[in-house]
Amino acid sequence: MTTTPVLDALWEVHHLERDRLAAAPQRGMPQSPRAQVAFLHRRLGRSTARVAALLGVHPETVRRYLRGQRRNPPPDFAARLHDAVAARFRSRLARKADAEIRRRGLRAYLTATFTFYSPSAGSSDDGRERRLDEDLTPSETERLLAARDEGNESRALAIAGQGVAEAYFGLRGTGMDVTVRDLVAVKFEL
Repeated sequence: MTTTPVLDALWEVHHLERDRLAAAPQRGMPQSPRAQVAFLHRRLGRSTARVAALLGVHPETVRRYLRGQRRNPPPDFAARLHDAVAARFRSRLARKADAEIRRRGLRAYLTATFTFYSPSAGSSDDGRERRLDEDLTPSETERLLAARDEGNESRALAIAGQGVAEAYFGLRGTGMDVTVRDLVAVKFEL
């Protein structure tokens, strides 16, 4: 099994922010069975058959809830309905969490071996382990989230390492490349 510490750390901060948003009262979360079925109906392209297949009921049952002819679902159906709505509503919270991460930016904590390379000066042969923590720029944060969504661990590590090292050593704009090897620990926070 492949280990992905950088991606895991990015997902962890994403889930923490999503859970923080979920703990706040959510405006718009449908509560009644009719509103919940209508929410799923809209989210699934206004397809009664797709909603019925998702919930394991006959399409006519979905139509009855949409028309308001059924109001009190059996407990097992109510649980399936609530779970389906919560899962789709949570995806809205996930988008909000990513938007908040982009807005506020990330602070990265890295413990790893850093080596440097410059076209004019060459490379540092003896990288050494350092424990650095710095704020990432908005563009670095955006690229990190893109790498997370692609599942690209090596790219995420390179972006985080370059961003942290450039900020710590004042290398932004110098053209010096940073390589991160032997990652010991990584953590992100807002």
